[in-house]
Amino acid sequence: MLNKTRIIFFAGKGGVGKTTTAAATAIRSAQNGYRTLIMSTDPAHSLADTFECLINRNVTAIRPNLDAFEIDPYFELDSNWGEIRDYLSSLIISLGADASLAGELATIPGMDNLFSLLRIREFHQSQQYDVIIVDMAPTGESLRLLSLPDAISLALKVTRYLEKYLVSPVIRPASKMSKSLRAVIAPEEVAKSWETLLEKLLDVRKILEADTVTSTRLVLNPEKMVINESQRALTYLNLFGITVDCIIVNRLIPDAVQDSYFHDWYSLQQRHLKNVYELFSPLPIKTVPFFKEEVIGIAKLNLLAECLYDNDDPTHLFYSERPVKIIVTKEERIFAVQAPFIKPGLIELSTRGNELMIQIGNQLRSFIIPDSLSGLSPTNAVYTDGWIHVKFQKN
Repeated sequence: MLNKTRIIFFAGKGGVGKTTTAAATAIRSAQNGYRTLIMSTDPAHSLADTFECLINRNVTAIRPNLDAFEIDPYFELDSNWGEIRDYLSSLIISLGADASLAGELATIPGMDNLFSLLRIREFHQSQQYDVIIVDMAPTGESLRLLSLPDAISLALKVTRYLEKYLVSPVIRPASKMSKSLRAVIAPEEVAKSWETLLEKLLDVRKILEADTVTSTRLVLNPEKMVINESQRALTYLNLFGITVDCIIVNRLIPDAVQDSYFHDWYSLQQRHLKNVYELFSPLPIKTVPFFKEEVIGIAKLNLLAECLYDNDDPTHLFYSERPVKIIVTKEERIFAVQAPFIKPGLIELSTRGNELMIQIGNQLRSFIIPDSLSGLSPTNAVYTDGWIHVKFQKN
């Protein structure tokens, strides 16, 4: 058994490849003797097809030490947000909105994926599993939302304070005598539901911070747009405290394929792969070939696990340092990125949208900067001890 529960998220734009790499990791983990659960928060739910078995709303045993669970995000949304949504819908209708749109307006985009992660809390508290592997929805935005412990904690404190000293003793009793006030003030059960939800979200974040060894593995195809999105995901996951310990490049045309039809595609993939090594260094890069057949079923998933991990333990934390940091001072903000193996020299900076280009000598690197820096201008940069420190100031 592991000393702490190991949680591994698989995120990115890897399509079905994201699910198969997660499934292969789960199989290898179970073979190594770890009690393993693989859960899917992706509405597409490809786990059942990948394992070639039926997976229902309950936890399903796949093989010894391996269980699978496909979350219904709409069920989770209704369970956690239903009372609050109904109250907000009635409030929105009272303000003049179309009743047919009120339910949609009362639901914040991305909440269904966020609530799906609350199941981690349930499985962690059960202590049934050593390893929990999560096949994320393609956006991965739920991880970013979950990475706001300060905001959630503050919202919980404000909610409790207002309920205790203002709403419960003063406003709610007064609303019984005023129809218009009654339409605005949330009923006591709605306020309690909101508080319970915040507590659960804070619990999940605490579990990920203190009681587990957590990391994310980004799965991408060797395509320009997918690589750019993965860069952005890496930046935000690091900034919000979630370690990315590995990059998995999926569906690479093998060197042995000599068919002229694939020649240009192979050459393009090789250029993109070289770019991946440059952009995501020093993170470990694992590659997966384009298999001749669909990777479904235990036998083919075992082959995929062999390609990914060879003799390595798949639950191992392959990299623990965050390669992106933001340092805030009164005068400026510093965007620090780890970029080893660059020869020191004159540093030139330029930006294009939310992309920062850094050129040192004849080496050009690009990075996706967070929204908090997009309104600022890079002024100068210093390269020391394998880190580039770029200073940003107001225009």
